[in-house]
Amino acid sequence: MKTILKKGKRAAEKTLIGASQVYYNLAGNKVECNICHYKANKLKSNSWHAYSSCPNCGSTVRSRLLVAALTMLDEFSESKLIVGKRVLHCAPEEATKRAIKGKPAVYKTGDYLAEGYDYGDIDYNLDITDMKQIGDKSFDCLIACDVLEHVYNLQNGLTEIYRVLDNGGYCILTVPQKDHLDKTYEDLTITDPKERERLFGQDDHVRIFGDDFVDMLEKVGFKVTAVDEKFFDKAIVDKYVLFPPVLSKHPMATNYRKVFFGKKV
Repeated sequence: MKTILKKGKRAAEKTLIGASQVYYNLAGNKVECNICHYKANKLKSNSWHAYSSCPNCGSTVRSRLLVAALTMLDEFSESKLIVGKRVLHCAPEEATKRAIKGKPAVYKTGDYLAEGYDYGDIDYNLDITDMKQIGDKSFDCLIACDVLEHVYNLQNGLTEIYRVLDNGGYCILTVPQKDHLDKTYEDLTITDPKERERLFGQDDHVRIFGDDFVDMLEKVGFKVTAVDEKFFDKAIVDKYVLFPPVLSKHPMATNYRKVFFGKKV
């Protein structure tokens, strides 16, 4: 019965979205998802940010910012980083996967699979801190959005990302960062879910990142560029909602999203 109700709800939502698109195509719109091209005057809100989530594909600021970089910034264009390349996508979000799949010569997905969860079509049961299934220099690009806050051995994760990339390859990473926090804070001894949520923003996080994430990547050997909304004209930022329209007051919210492009040199 629950499955039937869920399917019915999804069908009703799709019908409403379809009707809304007919309206906005005629009347005009203020914002648009740059992944699925849903149009509206504002996006929907989630528990973290107001008016920042696409109701059609589920994209958030981080995924739209990533796609904007790939489609609008020459240095990080998908023609250089994605098209015809060997891409490993870790814990792929559907919105980002939708924007990338079909463009690489090789596209593989990996996730740390836990019993009882549905991960969809995943190629590797993968621990990003110990990617023993993957040989050195096997990929040209590795994408991991909001993954590294979950792992216990962060240094191993960064070293493994560097190892599996070919020379000149890129990692594309996002991490949750507390606003104006200089140094990453972690405490692996904290196991209480409520305390983790209070300190790190979520009960399965073991750290909250600070502005030192670039330094961490550079120490491993990457040449890093942190792309944020300032790389784009304000009209583009507003249209595609590449920055939260309303800053969240949640103490663990990442209001100032960045996409980290690291080149293996």
